[in-house]
Amino acid sequence: MFFYLLWILSFLTIFTTTITSESNEFYLEQKNRLLDSDPKVVRDAIDRLAFVRSSRGVRDILQALEGAPNFPDSPLNSPAIKFYAAQALGKKGESIVISPIIEVYKRDCNKITERTLSKRKLTDPVSDSKNTKSPYFYGEGEHNIVLACGEMLRALGELPYREDSFTVLKAALEFPNFYIRSSAADGLYYTERKESISLLTNQLGKETDSYAKVMILSAILGLERLPNANFRQILEYLQSKDPEIRKKSSMALTRLRLGIAAPYLKKAIEIENEPDVLQQMQEDYSRITAFQPPG
Repeated sequence: MFFYLLWILSFLTIFTTTITSESNEFYLEQKNRLLDSDPKVVRDAIDRLAFVRSSRGVRDILQALEGAPNFPDSPLNSPAIKFYAAQALGKKGESIVISPIIEVYKRDCNKITERTLSKRKLTDPVSDSKNTKSPYFYGEGEHNIVLACGEMLRALGELPYREDSFTVLKAALEFPNFYIRSSAADGLYYTERKESISLLTNQLGKETDSYAKVMILSAILGLERLPNANFRQILEYLQSKDPEIRKKSSMALTRLRLGIAAPYLKKAIEIENEPDVLQQMQEDYSRITAFQPPG
């Protein structure tokens, strides 16, 4: 009996050591891949660390977000890397990353300016990651610093509540770039704090950009969850000439989480001619109808 127990103990020791060894090898591999010069490789490493149950890789993802500030031309400072790192950190939910994210956001947002176009178009002149005015891009990996900073704000909203992160979100709601203001609205929505409603409502009254307006309305709608005047305004944006506005309006209706929005979205689907907008509307329609109680 003694030898049998000894054999079991030995087997468990070997098994545990093997698991730990494989785990160590996995994290070491991802740590090394985070230093790769190819943003696609770094993104894959971030994704692998983001979707494991352990939070062991959080500090490594944070280092990817911070990049190499003393070497501006380093590929480690790629906005695409910052974008995916911020997204992953928001999902991991560890409060230790809040202060560093705020620091990186404040450092990088200084590079951002407002776009000069009088009216936003889907073909805003963005051809590479160096553009500091618009978040729109043409291809995979061409994320610019606007998108990256926007994702940092969303992450701050998803992470555990803290006064300093809430202060950053409030300030960003008046940032001189429409996409940053929109991202701040999203961040405030993710905090799920009712006091955000008055802040968003106040900014809505001053907002002049249609994209930012619909995003602020989306945040308010998600926090209020009432079929009120804000809901009716979203329905108006659902008929916009701008496909991106229609798409964002459709997504906003899912935040209401009420079946009352279904008939309006169904009608919009019937006349939609942009494939990506149509796909988004169909997905949103499925979500909205799922909210309805069985008849």
